[in-house]
Amino acid sequence: MTGHPIDIDALLAPIDGSDGGAGQDLRDDYSPSSPYQRLRDARAAARAEERARDADGDTEAPVADGWRDVARIGVEALGSRTKDLEIASWLTEALVRQHGLDGLSAGATLIRGLCDSYWDWAFPLPDDEGLDGRAAPIGGLAGAGVDGTVMQPLRRLPLFRRADGSPLGLYQWDQAEETDGIANEERRQARRDAGVPELATLEAEARMDRAFLSGVAQSAEAALEAWRAMAEVTENRFGAEAPSTRNVVTVVERIIAVTRRLLGPETATPAAAAEDSVAAPAIGGGAAPVSTAAAAGAAGPIRTREDALRELGRIADFFRATEPHSPLAYTLEEAVRRGRMTLPELLAEIIPDEEARFGMLSRLGIRPESTQ
Repeated sequence: MTGHPIDIDALLAPIDGSDGGAGQDLRDDYSPSSPYQRLRDARAAARAEERARDADGDTEAPVADGWRDVARIGVEALGSRTKDLEIASWLTEALVRQHGLDGLSAGATLIRGLCDSYWDWAFPLPDDEGLDGRAAPIGGLAGAGVDGTVMQPLRRLPLFRRADGSPLGLYQWDQAEETDGIANEERRQARRDAGVPELATLEAEARMDRAFLSGVAQSAEAALEAWRAMAEVTENRFGAEAPSTRNVVTVVERIIAVTRRLLGPETATPAAAAEDSVAAPAIGGGAAPVSTAAAAGAAGPIRTREDALRELGRIADFFRATEPHSPLAYTLEEAVRRGRMTLPELLAEIIPDEEARFGMLSRLGIRPESTQ
């Protein structure tokens, strides 16, 4: 399940006869038949269809037709006409819907490759407002403060198949966990009467579909690795204007935590097994295996702000895996998410009213950024 659904090397190959091999800016062609306009129209149609389905409560409908058009046009454009970070981001949206975690891995690898190989020439080029035109489409995938464009599809990806053959997504698993943790029997039963399955039933069904579950776990590990590699490159390239990527990390880590728990330690994914096989000397001679988190904790003090945020993220993962009903994991993840925000982003989330926010900043002696 970890193979790329697109030929990334072909999409990263330079386009002959163009500056830096990046081709041309397809935005310059305003005709309705231009690839960029057709891509925008297909994406808009696909998103409209998704919103209509959500309004009808249809969560199991097949992928909207428009996403196939987005993928087809995006691949054609990037392969032969342009190297464009916005188009690559839109292609990633389509790939996630069509190919799940393998699509996320492919999209992240593609975006990383464009940033690495075509930074000086890729479109959209920086403008008077800096790098926002490049950062916004990438940041829109995960979102900041609100869900990005791939978050809902990721939560709906099947973790395993139930006894009746129907797929069960992460959001349904989380509903079952939350319901199982409700102390009030009447409220808990009302949830189950509304269709939320019992957690014990889901656990038993998951273990009957171990092959599928294991494939999801491996794809999630690969996707997380690819996404983090992309995030590292974008942070280096964009600097202070780097797009937020944390929300995707959170949901994929959650998929990994659930699948690891259901599979058990004896069938952990290869990446998890390598991570958990770090050994430390045991008292009295010999050696005892310890977790990576424990080894890291003994390695030395936290030296940077990012080290501290990563450690909080690992602690959140621990509580999410061992105490799924506890609010600790969610509280810590929210703290980490906000810790990676810029001050304007944080204030915009905490104080949505622009006038009130402006007044507070002014009283603190901080010159508010213009919103015009």
